[in-house]
Amino acid sequence: MTLPLVAAAPQNSRVVAALIAAYRATHYCVNGVTPPFLMKVDQMSTDLEDCQRAHGVSCSAFLTAWNPWSRATAEEINHAAQRELAALLSGRGHRVLEGLAVDPTGHWEGEESFLVLGIGCNEAIEVGRKFRQNGFLWSAADAVPRLVLLE
Repeated sequence: MTLPLVAAAPQNSRVVAALIAAYRATHYCVNGVTPPFLMKVDQMSTDLEDCQRAHGVSCSAFLTAWNPWSRATAEEINHAAQRELAALLSGRGHRVLEGLAVDPTGHWEGEESFLVLGIGCNEAIEVGRKFRQNGFLWSAADAVPRLVLLE
């Protein structure tokens, strides 16, 4: 499968380089499991591999509805959008684990997120676009979270 715009080729994206760098530096925490684990862009995660295997899936996406187009949005709007995302994913039968995207520099607050188990890349693209996101992480069976840019 050919992935869409990936951070490795930012010249094809309308997302500015500084924002791509911030996405790549973010710590993607999966809190909905014991013990919780951390993922980083383009770094194989044995924890993610174990999680996918335990749930019988070969792919996953780390998605959020917070801060559309990476613009600061009121917390109550973000919470409402996240609830809508949860309902959409649940309605489609996806297993989701709570997560948090964390800026290790502390310049911005964490964004509530979900690790969506078993979601294909094309469906994750559709969901990301519906919630006006610039991108998300997607991992195949190799358990390497890759940044997929939507703009």
